[in-house]
Amino acid sequence: MCSLHTCNMANWHPTMAGASTVMVIFIASIFFPAVGTLARASSGHSMSSPGCPDKCGDVSIPYPFGIGAHCAAISLNSYFNLDCDSTVDPPRPTVGDPNVAAEIADISLKNGEMHLYSPVNHICFTSNTTFTKFTTGYDLKRTPFLPSPPRNRFTVIGCNTLGLITGYKETAGQYVTGCYSNCEGINNTSEGAPCNGMGCCEVAIPTNLTSLEIKFEMTQSRVWSFNPCFYAMVAEVGWYTFRQQDLAGTLGFIDGRAKRGAAVVVDWAIRNGSCPEKGKDTPTDYACISTNSYCMAANNGPGYLCQCSGGYEGNPYLLTGCQG
Repeated sequence: MCSLHTCNMANWHPTMAGASTVMVIFIASIFFPAVGTLARASSGHSMSSPGCPDKCGDVSIPYPFGIGAHCAAISLNSYFNLDCDSTVDPPRPTVGDPNVAAEIADISLKNGEMHLYSPVNHICFTSNTTFTKFTTGYDLKRTPFLPSPPRNRFTVIGCNTLGLITGYKETAGQYVTGCYSNCEGINNTSEGAPCNGMGCCEVAIPTNLTSLEIKFEMTQSRVWSFNPCFYAMVAEVGWYTFRQQDLAGTLGFIDGRAKRGAAVVVDWAIRNGSCPEKGKDTPTDYACISTNSYCMAANNGPGYLCQCSGGYEGNPYLLTGCQG
């Protein structure tokens, strides 16, 4: 259960930050069976496991993902098991513990991508030295997911704040970068301006970033009277555009524009294997089981993806999934 100051997620083994640290979560740790009403495809070839729902609300759920363990490829990775939140209309698929679950907007088999909404990290001041913060953390080593470098940017919103993003790449060790956002007043910023350091800033992230921590390098603020809150997030390129109203009010940006979180694109793949070498036996857990399919290496991190051969369409992760 997350509190205002910390989010303890045991199965994720996060490294919790100190008093000035805010960490980003992309995916939580525990998956739960589906509840509520699930939509089924009414016609056409199913992309889901036989006998399983094709959709949660308006979002298609293609195998190896599934609603519930019996519908997901949990032998490949337990994080393919999703939940369907029926407490909202329409229902929304989620990944993670219900208390901190990330809402899924789309899953692409062809591109090996998932679009989701991630909580926005923030620190808010009520005086020049008194502040509250929201902190979460993640470790993606055991999951199929990695944040997509070309599709996302690390973004900081606020005046006179330095945001740092630190983490670890699987093979390259520790990684650190950041950006500084400056403004003397809200009227010194320009509506819709690019995030180049005046009111907001952004920086690229690397490939194979398996863990992530975000730090606000501040314990006091001299702009709290007109800009009480500062925000940091990894967000999809083009999703965020600067608005002066984002600087005003306590949690003004989250309440006004990011109630569902920040839009993020994550790359997914079959991480516990690689494409078979020619002339060698196919592994027993090989995921590209359709006759008319082939294997391609993941473009971010280890592992592989399956594709239907030319002239065929469908789901290469199902036995008869690719059809002409």
